[in-house]
Amino acid sequence: MTLAETVTSAYHKLFNAKFAAISAACNGPIAAWVNHDHGTLEAMAAGATQAASSFISTGLTARLVQHFSPIENRFISYFFGSLIPATATFLLSYAGHWLNDTPERLESCIAPTIISYGTSYVTNYITRRGYLLPGDYPARKEGER
Repeated sequence: MTLAETVTSAYHKLFNAKFAAISAACNGPIAAWVNHDHGTLEAMAAGATQAASSFISTGLTARLVQHFSPIENRFISYFFGSLIPATATFLLSYAGHWLNDTPERLESCIAPTIISYGTSYVTNYITRRGYLLPGDYPARKEGER
């Protein structure tokens, strides 16, 4: 396998850029708004921090959800396919806001974590139905949904 093939394979197994871009555009403004009472510079820094954090975490977590989608037991698939990505989102968001010294750290992380938890269910549902599958997704048996 060439270096380019190795990098491409790792990308498809670890990251989903489309979900990442949408998340950054939605969550950055929320963190900026939550911190607007601390001044424009603080609000902008919080928004940029959250946008970067959301881009990275959603790119990883959206793909992480898709690793749980093939699990036949729906309860386990949906439960862990949402809990683990939401926990990862919270931890990465909190770390970013801690490094940025965001005044309203916890409040800045609540919306992205809740959104991550909810959208993980949707991502799992879509993937389990056979849509937006990553290149290395396990093939389903004939007639299975």
